Amino acid sequence: MKLQQRGTIIVVIVFVVLAALIYFVEIRGQGEAPTEEEDRVSIFSFEVEDVVLLEVRDKVADQTVRVRPGLGESWFMMQPFGAEADVTRIEGLLGRLSTLQSSRVIEEEGIDLEAFGLSEPSLEVEVGLEEGGSQVLLVGGQNPAGYSHYVQREGEEPVYLVASSTIDDLERLISEPPEKPTPMPTETLMPTIVIPTATVPVTGTATITPTITVEPTSTVGD
Repeated sequence: MKLQQRGTIIVVIVFVVLAALIYFVEIRGQGEAPTEEEDRVSIFSFEVEDVVLLEVRDKVADQTVRVRPGLGESWFMMQPFGAEADVTRIEGLLGRLSTLQSSRVIEEEGIDLEAFGLSEPSLEVEVGLEEGGSQVLLVGGQNPAGYSHYVQREGEEPVYLVASSTIDDLERLISEPPEKPTPMPTETLMPTIVIPTATVPVTGTATITPTITVEPTSTVGD
């Protein structure tokens, strides 16, 4: 019984320490003046036309979406199945990633990544570039307010806080693979034929001329 109580006390202490760390690093910092636009930090730096690969890996569900550019302006999805991809979704998402900025940077020494969900990231986003190499974004948990996510560039120390809207779109790429939508069939309008009708004067009489149709007959000889 005492061992169970001791284990419960340890769990509570660990929880309180983590909560206090998030409070002092994140919540208390929200009382500061908002970050000016010129002070925002760019997390990614690439041009959409230089991208040769976009891969989003959901580490929790063990699912992956991988797309590559095809011929012309098309995109092709390689995983989870082969299909032509939705250009609007892919290029729109890449455009937001290429200009992704952080509203807050946490650079404290010896930071505990577990407190931000980054010891085991839920998502990994890889952008492969034409000149070689790639940029990888690791996605952790949401901040206490619930409107931002903690992220980190692979191989780098700082933790960034970014708006959740882009992260939501990345997660939707997994739940709704970006297959090119099937065009809706176009409706064919049939012409309307109006047949004029004859008007018979009230004081007159109408003469109806019968129409006689003569059917040809065939004569069978003996």
